Amino acid sequence: MRSSEGELPRYANTYDSRGGRTQFLIAEGSPLRLVPHIHPDEVPDIAFIAPAFHEFPRAPVRFKGSIVGVSLQGPLRALTGRQRIIHHSHPFVVAEKFVRPGWIGFFSEEDTAAPDALAEYIASLGAVAVLTRGYNGATLFDSDGSQDHWDAIPARLVDPTGAGDCFASAFLFRLAETEDLAEAMDFAIAAGALAVEGRGLDGIATREDIEGRMREADE
Repeated sequence: MRSSEGELPRYANTYDSRGGRTQFLIAEGSPLRLVPHIHPDEVPDIAFIAPAFHEFPRAPVRFKGSIVGVSLQGPLRALTGRQRIIHHSHPFVVAEKFVRPGWIGFFSEEDTAAPDALAEYIASLGAVAVLTRGYNGATLFDSDGSQDHWDAIPARLVDPTGAGDCFASAFLFRLAETEDLAEAMDFAIAAGALAVEGRGLDGIATREDIEGRMREADE
């Protein structure tokens, strides 16, 4: 795929002792247009769409036959006049633009005022919603109306930036391997715990690290 060139969204983040974030937008970033360059006989196993702000007006491409995940964190952001990030006032509209039946939508309970209601709405669209809750784990809302919760694995907080993307990437990776939502959640929970324990790219765990943390959690 290729994207148009331009400035990327940039933020200034501060965190409290529990990982709660206050965020200001420094640069909105340039609009992006993704153009698929995929041979008709070549379908990617996974597509992960993760806008940091409002680079796309809606989900930019469809991947038939792929497992598709969408991070809703960026589209769910809105601004005050002082460039502070606040909740989008119409989260259901955002969901309709960025989630398709059969896709997986990821967001945290910090991203919107009524996270459970949004997750239920995403499931009603025929998608799967994965709602992360920080120290309180994560809840999966399936398109059949069922809900299942996973407790978090204890972690030593160093830097929570990027933990949501690590969680979602690990989930999609494991789902592509197993086609099992529960196994994907187990794997992602461990990846998310490891992600907050390192700064920057140091928080991206290997498979061996993730599986090791899963074993520790089971002991």
